[in-house]
This record gives sequence, structure tokens and C-alpha cells, in this order.
Amino acid sequence: MTFSLVGCSGSDAGNSASGNYVNLAKENDVISMDSRYATDGMSFEMLASTIEGLESVDADGNIIPALAESYDVSEDGLTYTFHLRDAVWSNDAPVTAQDFEYAWDATIKNPKAEYAYLFGSDGACIQNANEILAGDDSLELGAKALDEKTFEVKLSQKCPYFLSLMSFPVFYPVNEEFATEKGDDYALTADALLANGPFKLESWSKGNKLVLVKNEKYWDADNVKVDGMNVNIVPEASTSALDFESGNTDFTKLNSTLVDKYKDSDSYTTVLEGYLWYLQYNFANKYLQNENLRKAISTVVDRQDLVENVLKDGSVVCGGFVPEALSTGPDGKDYRETAPEYFNIFAEDGLKAAQEYWDKAKEELGVDSITLSLLYEPSDPSKPAAEFIQSEIQKLDGITVEMVSQEKENRIEKQKAREFDMVLTRWGPDYADPTTYLNLMLTGNAYNYGDYSSKEYDAKMAEAAGATSDEERWKKLQEAEAILMEDVPVVGIFQVGGASLINKNVKGIENHAVGVPYIYKKP
Repeated sequence: MTFSLVGCSGSDAGNSASGNYVNLAKENDVISMDSRYATDGMSFEMLASTIEGLESVDADGNIIPALAESYDVSEDGLTYTFHLRDAVWSNDAPVTAQDFEYAWDATIKNPKAEYAYLFGSDGACIQNANEILAGDDSLELGAKALDEKTFEVKLSQKCPYFLSLMSFPVFYPVNEEFATEKGDDYALTADALLANGPFKLESWSKGNKLVLVKNEKYWDADNVKVDGMNVNIVPEASTSALDFESGNTDFTKLNSTLVDKYKDSDSYTTVLEGYLWYLQYNFANKYLQNENLRKAISTVVDRQDLVENVLKDGSVVCGGFVPEALSTGPDGKDYRETAPEYFNIFAEDGLKAAQEYWDKAKEELGVDSITLSLLYEPSDPSKPAAEFIQSEIQKLDGITVEMVSQEKENRIEKQKAREFDMVLTRWGPDYADPTTYLNLMLTGNAYNYGDYSSKEYDAKMAEAAGATSDEERWKKLQEAEAILMEDVPVVGIFQVGGASLINKNVKGIENHAVGVPYIYKKP
């Protein structure tokens, strides 16, 4: 989702003592304002509001220049040379190619930087990245400043989505002098941050509110018309909806229980987002090592009933592992349009097929009944979806599902520690290519929390990476997904629909399913 704000001349778009502000209600607080370590959508949104990278995206999702005014690509497609425009940080220091070199080097060499994997072959394919990620400190990353305005990036192999990644926060610059001066305090508070983007973070009351003000030193400041944004952290959608009715909020998302109340309002809108909610199975569980059990659980969940009668927010069914509206193939068609459908038997037919899988599993496991835990977070849409999944699985005689509710940060920590049997989790695409999902299930990937490992799957993904044509690559990716859905270490449940209320004086909502969930720039 890219969210651009068009402020009106009136006062309805939210006012502050210092000017015309837009008031946003967000469910979750920022986890990190350090682009090297941020991993969640809300952090990405606020980072993209204050910092720009080499590239950005337009209303249609096309890559457009940001801090890189232009770039050149070598004939073999392995070297990108970016030419930076004249831009400054909010402390008047110039934005330089060295800022990119420093940030990238600091990221890839720090084991706490989870998104550092995107520098390697699971992402941008930057030269020497795989070896550095594996612990070889003797090598230098294939990205360096040739001078203050020229940044060169060498790749180990062609990367079709490389430029798309250049708009993602982990590839943003960091001013080394300022970051070094702040030390461990860097990015923890508003005064421990610099901005080079459309807004500056003026204040941050954790768990409560962020205030962003227009950055007058931004190179494109003339196209930022509002004076700032008040970002209120409101965990309960019912509360933010009431704030919207009273005129104190200009934008809020709705949960499933509020859709029917507001769906006929002129302020109501819904779009299809890129987030995919899916079940992941922990292969350390002796029962879930059984393929027929995983297929039984994956088959019994009536996704159609879930999206139509429980969520009701524009979410759509997804039984594979690559959502729709993510990327198009060389034939110009959406990936999901030409890929097979998986786990698409619903209602009584789905229950019958699931029971057959479960009967086989019981025989193979030598059991009549089992108990499994389901880890989820108690927010919308996770909570109603998890409760629905529990009821569906328990239709299979002999399976009991114990619910484990954890707030998002704790849920993620439990996944990392492998403290789950099944988890309802989500992923938002970092770039416009099926590999942003498919790479997650490679052996050893940091987000492969269930520890699935398949030589056949890894080999097929390697074949796709080494394909000599776009057509061959696309075919190999779909073959890889077929292997994944036969093994069922994960299964898609639904793709998120974004039901929202938006002030009539806030215009220009742009639907993008890739990268930063919302970008706030154009008034």
C-alpha cells in the first residue's frame, strides 16, 4: 500500500497550533526507527516518511528516482552506478554516497540486523554478501562510494527486482558521523534521528503518539503541502472509529466487527493489501512431521467462509504461498493467474478430503487423538482468523487445538525460539517478485521458523535463480511453489483486505501491495 495525502485548504484535514496536520490512527507503535534493524510495517512507514533511499515508487508502483537522480547499468547487468542529487540531512550535512556505503556495511556485518539477508542471494544478490553473511569478515561488500555523489553496486548475478529493493528501508542511508555521535542512543528518540525525506520526527511518545513535521530541507519540499502528521497509536479499532466520527482522526483501519457498521459510509473504502497470513508448522513437533496431518489441517480450513463471513473486509482466499497482485510474469499476467490453485476445496467437500488425510495420518502415527497449540496475536485480523481456524481444525475428530495468544513482538520471539506447534503469521512483500515469499522457505532462511528443509525445493529455487530467460525463471518459480505445497510446511490462509475510514478531505490513496505499507508524501 502506498498512501499519499492530499490536504485541502480547509481545516477538516486536522489542525495543529502550527498549521495543517493530518491525524492518523495506527494500531501498532514503531518498533525501531533505525533503518538497519527495522522489521515491521509500522516502522517502515515512519522511516519512509523521514528518510529516502536511492529509489522510490509512484502511484502505479513504478520505480522512480529518489536520492539517486539517475543510474547506469553495465552491459552484463551486474553493475549499477547511481548518481546522487544534491540533498541534505536535517542537520545540513550533505547526503553522500558514503552514507549508503556506511549503512549497508554496518547492516550486513551485524547479526542483529534481521533484514541483512536481503543483501545476499535471497534478495539483491550483491557481490560478496553471501560470504559476509556467513561470517567472512575478510571480504568487502560489492557496494562502494566512488565519490560523494557516485555509488557503485556490483552484483554476483542478475537480479530482476534489484531496483525495486532499492526503495526498501534496509537499503536507506545513515549519516555515519551523527550515528557514531549518538552511539547506542541512535534512533531511540526524535532528537537522536536525522531526516532527509519529506518529514522530520518531532516527538515520539512510545506506545502513544508520533508527531512528524514537514522537513523544509527536503529536496522536494515544494511538493509536500501539509505541515505535518499526528500519528496516534490506538490499539482498539472501535476507539479510533469513534475518534473518526468526532472529527479527531482522518484515517483509521477497521476490524471485521466494524465493517458492517461503516460499509455504507462515504468515508468507507477497502483495498487489497500485499500481506499474506499463513499457517506455519513446526517440524520439531513429532506429529506435524507427518505430511498427511499437515495436509488435513491445511485442507479443513474453509478460507471462503473465513473471508466472506468472518473478516468481511475485502480479504481474499489464498491457498498457495504467493499472493495475487504482487508481480506479473513475462506474459504480462499476474503470477497467481497462471499458477495452480492449492487447498481450494471448501465446505463439506473440504471437510471430507481433510478427514481422509487425517485418517491416513492417524494410521501412520499410531494415534487416535492429539493436541496441538496454535500461536497467534490478539489483534485484528489475527484473532478472529485464529479462532475460526481452531474451530475448523477441531471438526476433525481427535484433534484438540490449544490457543496461545501473544502480542506481536512476543509472538515473533516465540517463533524465533521455535516455541510453537502451529503459528498464524504474516509476511508483507519487500519487493515485487514471487521470491519475496518463496525464499522464506529455503533451508536455513532466518524466517523459516518451522525449520523445513527440502533439497528438491532448494534445487528448484537455484534453477530459477540461474535461469537464462524470464520465461524459464517464471516456470521454475511456479514449479518450486508446487513442491512447497506438496510438502506443506506452510499454507496460505488469506490475503489482507484493508477496510478503512478516510476523511473526505484527504485524497490520493494509492493501492500498492509491495514494500512500505503506506508512504506519506504528496499532499
